[in-house]
Amino acid sequence: MEIVEKELSRVPRSLNESSNTEVLEVLFDSAGSIMSDIIIYAASSQMKDLFGECWFTINDFCKAMGYERTRLQRKLPQDVLEKLFGNQSPIYMTEQNGRKIEHPIENSFEAAIYRLGTSNLTVAYSKDGKSKYKFIQIFDSFEIKDDFSTKKKTKRVYNIHLSKDLLNTLFTEYNLIELKDYRKLPNRKGYRKFYLNLTRMIYLIKYKIEQGNEPCFTATVDQLADIFEVNITNNADRKKKVTSILNAINKNLEVTKFKFQYVKGEGDRWAYTVQFLFEEETLNYFDEKLKAVLLSKYYENLQSEFLKKIGIHISQHYRYKEEFKIGSGQYYQPFIEWAYSEEDRPLKENVYRDTYIKVLGVAPKNFDLPTLKI
Repeated sequence: MEIVEKELSRVPRSLNESSNTEVLEVLFDSAGSIMSDIIIYAASSQMKDLFGECWFTINDFCKAMGYERTRLQRKLPQDVLEKLFGNQSPIYMTEQNGRKIEHPIENSFEAAIYRLGTSNLTVAYSKDGKSKYKFIQIFDSFEIKDDFSTKKKTKRVYNIHLSKDLLNTLFTEYNLIELKDYRKLPNRKGYRKFYLNLTRMIYLIKYKIEQGNEPCFTATVDQLADIFEVNITNNADRKKKVTSILNAINKNLEVTKFKFQYVKGEGDRWAYTVQFLFEEETLNYFDEKLKAVLLSKYYENLQSEFLKKIGIHISQHYRYKEEFKIGSGQYYQPFIEWAYSEEDRPLKENVYRDTYIKVLGVAPKNFDLPTLKI
């Protein structure tokens, strides 16, 4: 059998939350799912080199995420720019040969990056019997390098810094997507959004199997119609349209193939609930194996170094696992401020190197992660 390299990528689970739809789809009519796809790309790049920076060109992005460069470099209409930025007119600035050069943010790609930098995602959690919401910044900052004295855009490079909160979710609250499948999907309304829900189903089904429960996931036709924005009043016709979209998506997928059937939900007269199932081979594919062990151990060891740093003896570290949870843990905020900063970087690099050797038996090269193959 031919050995194929997986392109499994961790994505923040918060991308699936309906509360974040309005933030991530503000540019959909102009550029599809560009905003969530930039987050996915930045997360994927960051997890390939934990201590590196995310410098990339628009061509790099298009190749990884399945876009046409010319579409993303197209200037947005004035009314769209006003909707995005209001009375602001954001610009990039540089200085060349003693002359200041200003460049307006006006195409889909750059506008999406800038808008993401001014937006937050909502993360829900519970504490003391109450539902709470934490609003996390998406990007801390981003940079651009270019020779603005020319009109060529292909050599322009970008560097995105994910926020510390979002970075942390890539260790604690994430789903796995297969980029080979993801970029094959047409960038139509709801298609890629559904794929993110599909990978959430896989995560939940694998958890159900561990708990000895039925390995399936259900959703109503109306819930799926909402994702695909199917505005058909007649129930039977709405069901037919949802079915045709699910079949169209499945045809584009190589490794994330799914099965679905209609069943009667509780209290239903008709089979109006969709039951999703996956082959065992598909469920097994979404497994990072040693990579997951490595990242989990590294994260755990990093927490131990933090506790040692604030004077807690190593014999007591097991008592503090709950104190690193988002929103509710007393050490969550100080830990992420330290963990994703340049402070004590040699220490963090040594923690990663030592963890890598213990898990894989060899030393890493440039803080790389093990390659996943099938």
